[in-house]
Amino acid sequence: MVRSGMVHSSEGTCEYTMRWVVILLLFSFTFGVASGQSDTTAVPKNVKFLTFPFAFYTPETNMGFGGLGLTTFRFRNEPITTRRSQVGIGVAYTLFRQFLLYVPYQFFWKKEQYKLYGELGYFTYFYYFNGIGPDPSAKRRESFDVNFPRVQVNFLDRIVHPVYLGIRYAFDNFNFTRFDPAGALQERTILGTAGGVISGFGPVANFDTRDGIFIPYRGILADASFMVNNCALGSDYNFLQTNIEISGYIPLKQLAGRSTTGRLNQPVLGLNLTMYGAHGDVPFYAMGLIGGPKRMRGYYEGYFRDRKMIEGQAEFRMPLFNKWKGNWKRFGAVAFGGLGTVSPTWKAFAVNNVVYTYGAGLRVLLDRAQGINLRVDYAWSATTSGFYLSIGEAF
Repeated sequence: MVRSGMVHSSEGTCEYTMRWVVILLLFSFTFGVASGQSDTTAVPKNVKFLTFPFAFYTPETNMGFGGLGLTTFRFRNEPITTRRSQVGIGVAYTLFRQFLLYVPYQFFWKKEQYKLYGELGYFTYFYYFNGIGPDPSAKRRESFDVNFPRVQVNFLDRIVHPVYLGIRYAFDNFNFTRFDPAGALQERTILGTAGGVISGFGPVANFDTRDGIFIPYRGILADASFMVNNCALGSDYNFLQTNIEISGYIPLKQLAGRSTTGRLNQPVLGLNLTMYGAHGDVPFYAMGLIGGPKRMRGYYEGYFRDRKMIEGQAEFRMPLFNKWKGNWKRFGAVAFGGLGTVSPTWKAFAVNNVVYTYGAGLRVLLDRAQGINLRVDYAWSATTSGFYLSIGEAF
């Protein structure tokens, strides 16, 4: 528990101020390197702004309302082939009395030699907890409320096209405000129910050949990281995290020339594979999760959770009115499905614990220049289903 500015973990005691020193040092290092490398490109050019109100719906949030702003630009002296840097801000409130404030960012400079991306945010959120493990027969849903700030920073250097290597830092500070009085969490026997900080640092590698960030038509994005969370970094829990995610996009129609907007109205097969493993004193909120608006839609986020997780999904994306004129070309449809499971160890994975989801959805192209879609999905699983309304693709 947190008392008098001190945090007690299973491995010892961390000064409360230590974690903020770590964060400030990492930010100083990361942004110092960035500014040092981009001193000749610091002035943005071709700045574009996109703002709009939006509504969304997931089983975890109920209906939500808010506003989204996005600024895109290229730094001075950057060629037109360099991807546009982006800074966004989103504010939302849901009917479950959740509050979301988040600032995602991506910066590219020196002809994409360097990239810096991540997110800053603060969330007052409502989650479900179904226990730990892959057995659906043992599930009893309970709810809990939590608020937390979030800091995510990634700085990468291109080693050889299209491979990037760099560092990743992630910080969350969980403060639980309510547990289900009839649930297992309120007994405080599950690791993590005292709340506290997870603060992790480690290497990250990217492989990126996508032809677009928001709606890729072809290419691969692979991301692999290994992170250490411990007292020296200000974490209240000592554990290791390994995460691998690979997304691939296969065009189902070859385009003549190098069309930048025509590809938005063409059929695509998207594939995604995610593997997550945690070892050590892992709080329940840092385990691998099955379900949510992006992975294994049809299960709400955290329906299954454990130290190890693997899931794969496929999505067929196609235009609805490609031969029609005007705004009809903005409409598309998708069909998707996924398989996944969790386990306490890699050796304990069992085929009979694999679960499935499937669904279909509608897409509306909101901004052709940026390639940003409104996403409307409905998904089913063996035991639950869910409706999803959001901005941007699932992967």
